Amino acid sequence: MADQVSTFKAVCRGGLNTGSDVLSLGTEASGAATQLVNYEPNLEGGYRKISGYAHSFGTVTGTGSVLGIAVANGINQGILACRTPSSGNNYLHHWNFYYTFTVGADTNLTVGQTLTERSDASDADTATSVTGVLISKSSNTIVVNFGRLPSAVFTNGNHISDDSFSTSTNIATAPSVVGWTAVSTSGSPTMTGVSKVRFTEINFGTPKVVLTDGVNPAATYDGSTYTQITDANAPTDPTISEEFQNHLFLTGDPAQVSKLFFSAPTAETDFDPANGAGVINVGFEIVAIKKFRNVLYIFGKNNIKRLVGENSANFRLETVTSNLGCLATDSVVELGGDLLFLAPDGIRPIGGTAKIGDVNLETVSKNVQQTIKNLIKDETLTELTSVIIRSKSQFRYFFSDAGSFGLIGALREYQGKMSFEFGQLTGITCICADSGYIDTDEFIVHGDSSGKVFQQESGNAFDTGNIVSIYKTPFIYMDNPEQRKNYYTVSTYLSAEGAHTINLAVTYDYENTEVLNPDNLTISNDSPAAFFDTGSNVAVYDTTDIFDGNPSPVESTTFSGSGKSISFKYVTDDTNPSHSVQGYTVTYGIGDVR
Repeated sequence: MADQVSTFKAVCRGGLNTGSDVLSLGTEASGAATQLVNYEPNLEGGYRKISGYAHSFGTVTGTGSVLGIAVANGINQGILACRTPSSGNNYLHHWNFYYTFTVGADTNLTVGQTLTERSDASDADTATSVTGVLISKSSNTIVVNFGRLPSAVFTNGNHISDDSFSTSTNIATAPSVVGWTAVSTSGSPTMTGVSKVRFTEINFGTPKVVLTDGVNPAATYDGSTYTQITDANAPTDPTISEEFQNHLFLTGDPAQVSKLFFSAPTAETDFDPANGAGVINVGFEIVAIKKFRNVLYIFGKNNIKRLVGENSANFRLETVTSNLGCLATDSVVELGGDLLFLAPDGIRPIGGTAKIGDVNLETVSKNVQQTIKNLIKDETLTELTSVIIRSKSQFRYFFSDAGSFGLIGALREYQGKMSFEFGQLTGITCICADSGYIDTDEFIVHGDSSGKVFQQESGNAFDTGNIVSIYKTPFIYMDNPEQRKNYYTVSTYLSAEGAHTINLAVTYDYENTEVLNPDNLTISNDSPAAFFDTGSNVAVYDTTDIFDGNPSPVESTTFSGSGKSISFKYVTDDTNPSHSVQGYTVTYGIGDVR
């Protein structure tokens, strides 16, 4: 007698779950993941293979690792980086997006003109799609702005002209990006003994960044001038800075670990108490400080306090808790209207309520408690680096070893409730990272151990290497964990951003070695419909994009076997475009109970 065929459905939501029992996962969280590596909880649903990163910002001049990086809109062109200089003291650099090259002759080209590339010097109709604005010229050397991270620039050997074709000249050398420019520093800072340079943005009338490294005095940079904070009342070697109530706060001096210094109002270099500056002893070693909702939170490893008030006349400390604290300076991030930090028992938020003096502390990482414990046990927490991806309501924790497992935390809504879902990261060497908007574009950047700076959320590769991604479902058992089932097909609901090949492994009965599993399967789509988006995923006509491809979101795979429970594992190891696994269905027939 043939089996009565039934269908089991699972929608991919909940993220990585290593904290629930297998029976609960099998029914109550069938769309969660027991492995989720280089997949991110997607705001549009499901789990998306993460985008890659590209070597868009060259290599910072100097030796060793990139020690610090910042996205600071309004300061130069917005991206700053630090690296130990090969000689001298100029460790700070700013990036220049402009390109420089030579032309065949000094023509009547004028600064401000829009230049158009042409294949033929005599024919205005042979213009290419590449244009740029002339920024400066000196003899036959010109500088052109093609925009931030252009997909194409002028080609050596072609011609350029202005819009009216009244001037024209040939391109004599290939354009090269101006790139990293060293900032002239004062005070002879040294990078000996520096493992990380931290940036804080302030604006007391002029946008500036504050740099701290635990070895040198804090310094400010406004895009033109680097200034060390050498006031006799300021700490000499702070590691952390923050702006609060128009004061600059400095802390983390190795010789004064419990002291919190603050400047005079709107005067970041003035630490004279007569002018409204001061120092507060918080009573424990300070790990991190962060402004949140008109409060400055001060984290120790086993304590949290907050500073309230407006100035030295009414600043006061309040105890939040003496039972737990923050384990890593750079784990503190603001996301989704909360302040998150890594505590001994997981990732915790600090949420201020309407009730004065009330602070909620609760773990948001219960589903991944074991993962967090392993992270705390196995990793060097001083090397933890965090970054926010605002467009995805997401934060990421990285470590300096590419083989380490970092963490993705994404805020998603389900049935009107917002909650965090988690995944893991691996394969990325990240010494420092930052994100922010430059005008209307969000930039996510990180630096590695060889001095290279990369743009995240760019392309389909880790630089030029493959992205390994893994999504493993819980073991699902339909209605009865003791009922044997005969399995026939699995249908995967996908949102594909291009052609893809996914390896699919099927496992029965909680990986029981006595149970025979089927051979690995393959999900492949060589002709997806073109995917329209922004950035690197722009569909272009007359290219390899397929505009009449298969638009179906379902890819079905037939297999055969039996077991009491079943799990699926989706794996990629390639540079193919991303895809999202949004859910899956399984057709099965009921066997007997033995």
